Amino acid sequence: MKLGTKLIVYLVVTVIITMLIHGYLSIKQDRENVSNQMRLGMRGLARSIQATLGHFYGDRRSLSETQKFIDTVGPKDNIHGVVVYDTTGEPVSISSSLKETERFPELAPDPILQLDPSRVIKEGKSRDGYIQGPGLLIYYRIEPIFNSEEQPAGAFVVARHGPRMLTNIEARRNRIVATTSALVVLLSVLILILVRRNVSSPINELIERIGEIGKGHWEQRIKVSGHNEISSLAQEFNNMSERLQHTYARLVAEQQEKLRLERELRHSDKLASVGQLAAGLAHEIGTPLNIIGGRAESLLRRERAPEEIQENLQIIRSQIDRIAGIVRQLLEFSRRKERAVRAVEVPSLLAAVGNLLRHKIEEKSATVELTMTDPIPSIQADPDLLQQVFINLYLNSLQAMSHGGVIRIHAGLAQDGSAGVSGEDPSRRLRICFEDNGPGIAPDHIEHIFDPFFTTKDIGEGTGLGLSVSYGIVKDHGGEIHVESDPGCFTRFIIDLPIKPADRNEEPEREKS
Repeated sequence: MKLGTKLIVYLVVTVIITMLIHGYLSIKQDRENVSNQMRLGMRGLARSIQATLGHFYGDRRSLSETQKFIDTVGPKDNIHGVVVYDTTGEPVSISSSLKETERFPELAPDPILQLDPSRVIKEGKSRDGYIQGPGLLIYYRIEPIFNSEEQPAGAFVVARHGPRMLTNIEARRNRIVATTSALVVLLSVLILILVRRNVSSPINELIERIGEIGKGHWEQRIKVSGHNEISSLAQEFNNMSERLQHTYARLVAEQQEKLRLERELRHSDKLASVGQLAAGLAHEIGTPLNIIGGRAESLLRRERAPEEIQENLQIIRSQIDRIAGIVRQLLEFSRRKERAVRAVEVPSLLAAVGNLLRHKIEEKSATVELTMTDPIPSIQADPDLLQQVFINLYLNSLQAMSHGGVIRIHAGLAQDGSAGVSGEDPSRRLRICFEDNGPGIAPDHIEHIFDPFFTTKDIGEGTGLGLSVSYGIVKDHGGEIHVESDPGCFTRFIIDLPIKPADRNEEPEREKS
């Protein structure tokens, strides 16, 4: 329920309750006023009847005069009737209005005749009260009768029926109900108009403007009128909108400046990378070119024996192959090879790579510890690309270690309980760890270790493409690769590969170099 509707309901309910209480108290007060008026009138009438009956019945004991008197009293002026009792409480005279029921059918005698005057006779004090029933309201007074010597001679009951009083009270109640209903309707309409104009409409406009701001229309403002809480809220909203507009403009400007700086930084990084690559390539290609140039110049100076010519040509060819290998490595980085996916047994592939690099391992006098967790399932991958990754990691460890180092390689299911690259079950990932006890990687270098052209080796020892190429191959297989290192203790490369990767609808397109 909306705030304005709630406010209207609360106010209308409050008005209705207030008017009902007022009507109830008004009707109650009217009944009391009519009753008091009747009581005062009956008290004076009772005193007159008491004085007359004291003469006719108390002194003279004349029942005929007493009967004649009470017959003249009732039923005049709404007098219901009069009953005279002796000192024993027995009725000695009853007015004709209570005896002649056919003549006075509207007057019920039984409620009057059933009254007991004994207490009044005994105490000598008057008593009054009401007799009420459906459509019946009778006010009565019981008064003692004294003779001229102030001796008790009996008592009498005088009763007055109140149909006129009931009619007046009913008319008054109907008038109060009608007035209350009209006031409730009038106040409800007035409250509805005031609340909708001063509360609901401004709040609805505020909600609408907030929605517009949520859509990015920062220029939205609310028209402020009056001096109340709603206008203050609208003014604060306008101030907030203005601040948001300025903040948004400042953020846009800052973002544009940030993008400009990032573009410049990327350009600087590219220039640095190109310079680093150029320096490495200059050395890598310059050395074999010098050898080729020297051998060619030696062959041109003088005549050589066929064996010497053959030897120089073989050296020239080997150096050309070396240059071609460097260029090929660069092309492999810039042009992605199409994957040839099939079932791959990782333990067999790791053993084959170890045999392929045995001469390098022996040159370093290194020890390779290869451990497996049984059973290791096969994975769907390109064995040539995975072999390139493993060779790069082998060579990276061998180049970093001193003579007599240890390379520990472990393959098994991931056991750390972490989710895979796509939130898959960690038990469906194969983890391969390459760890060496080399000098480690400096903390400020570790976050750039997979960047293209980044290398910590001396010029001529590498182009910085091996780990970057390996990173791309692992990612292309839906896996993850990261590095952990403690400088002076160890370096560990961890590869996670999905055992059954999701099928891809499209193979990555081969980029043209």
